[in-house]
Order: sequence, then structure tokens, then C-alpha cells
Amino acid sequence: MASAIKCKECKEYYPKVSIITSNFGKFCSNDCMVEWQTQKALKNLNKAKEDKFKERKKKFKLNDKTHQENLTQGVFNKLRRLEEFKWFKDRGLEPECISCGKKNMDWCCGHFKTVGAHSELRFDKINTYLQCNRYCNKGLSGNINGNKTTRGYLQGLTDRFGDDKAKEIIDYCESYKPPLNLTGEELKRLRSEFSKRIRELEKQL
Repeated sequence: MASAIKCKECKEYYPKVSIITSNFGKFCSNDCMVEWQTQKALKNLNKAKEDKFKERKKKFKLNDKTHQENLTQGVFNKLRRLEEFKWFKDRGLEPECISCGKKNMDWCCGHFKTVGAHSELRFDKINTYLQCNRYCNKGLSGNINGNKTTRGYLQGLTDRFGDDKAKEIIDYCESYKPPLNLTGEELKRLRSEFSKRIRELEKQL
């Protein structure tokens, strides 16, 4: 109908002369206008509650140290894998596991001193090197001392860096360091720094 106008609330068409025009739109009756305003107010209220909940959830996660550490650990581990790939590439070498020496493996960031026992070293580059994930890292809990068929992490450090440097790395990791007590905000900033370095490395590899 050329002269008909659709009510904003009930969506039905009515003659123009019977339409009520307000700042909220055009309605067929006061009842429809009030109903639309009521529903709009409820939607706004629900959205405000939802936004408040999301903000509280975000704040809770930021203050949840374990959550923030896990997020940051994942980014750090990725960074170390890429740094290790670049270390080998710069020397024209094929990446190999620090513990077993194998190549073309499912790589991970292998911690010499575990995160569980030495959380102060969880984000320390000196404590982390490229390692095969399934066999040495998970299957042999880091494969520190080696077995009948593998050299182990300790010998891997020596093979890669020489006696003096390997001893320096081991002494550093085994010496006392204060607990790492970072806040959620500090971990978030650290994660941002790691991510920036990752983007740089990805362009180089």
C-alpha cells in the first residue's frame, strides 16, 4: 500500500493517518510504542550486564596467574623453536634434537630444568633448546642422561657448544635464582614482546 506505513514494533502496515510518529520511530499505537521502548530497555540492560560480565571475566583471567603463565609459556615455547631453527639455519645445519640428535622430528621447546621444579627458568632461553617432543620430551621426560641409543640432554649440550660452554649453561641452570613472581599484566607484556620477536623470525625463516 502506497499510503501505508509499517509499525516498528508489530511490523504490520497501517494507513499513514493512523501512525504515531515519535523520536523512536513510527508506531501503529501507543501500546506498540511502549512495548518497543520496554523491549529496547531490556535489551540495553541485558547488554550492559553481558558487557560487565565479559569485563569481569577478562579481569579475572588477567589476574589468574596460572592462566597467564600458560598463555605466555605457549608463546615463549614457539619463540624458542623459531630461534633454534634460525640458529641451525645460520650455520647451514639441519635442526636436531638436543637429547637424541635425531632430525626431522616433531619439535618442541625442551626445558633442561623442568617448569614444574624450576618455574624461575620457565622463560629462560639458556634453559631451553630444540628437542623432539614425543620421544625425548614426553616419552623420556626430557631425556637428560640419555639411554642405550641416545646421548641425552647433558651430552647434547657438550656436543653442540663444547665442554666449557656446556658447563657454563649447566652451572647457570643449577644455581639458585629467586622465584619468578610476575603479575598478569607483566606476563601479558612479556607475551607481547615474545610475539613481536616471533613475527620478526617468521619473516627470516
